Amino acid sequence: PAVMSTESRTMDTRAASALTWGDLVVPGFNPGAKITVLNGDPAAAGPYTLRLRFPDGYEFPVHWHPGVENLTVLSGTFLLAMGNTAERSAQRAYAPGDYLYIPARMSHFGGARGETVIQLHGIGPFAINLGTPAP
Repeated sequence: PAVMSTESRTMDTRAASALTWGDLVVPGFNPGAKITVLNGDPAAAGPYTLRLRFPDGYEFPVHWHPGVENLTVLSGTFLLAMGNTAERSAQRAYAPGDYLYIPARMSHFGGARGETVIQLHGIGPFAINLGTPAP
């Protein structure tokens, strides 16, 4: 029997100038970050692509995601470090074009130098959980 794909069979495009950005509202995260969804539904099972925009100097706390995170820096300088404690001196700077693969359930923290835009894609549901994952 044939297996039907849940993927759309229609090409989809998004002009950067037409993206609709909303506030990223995550308990424990400072206000100021913005989010836009390019494809899929991050809250549902299945593929998604989204972008996050951080203002200059933004810092986000230690958190983790239940699924793999594929991250590409589009603009600005993205700061990131792995670990269960926000040791800012451990952060590494990533520039436009840099790609990061972050395994599921890996605690990390970071921020932005200059206005910074990153793109994330993965398989949902996507969630941001504060602190460190239970063993």
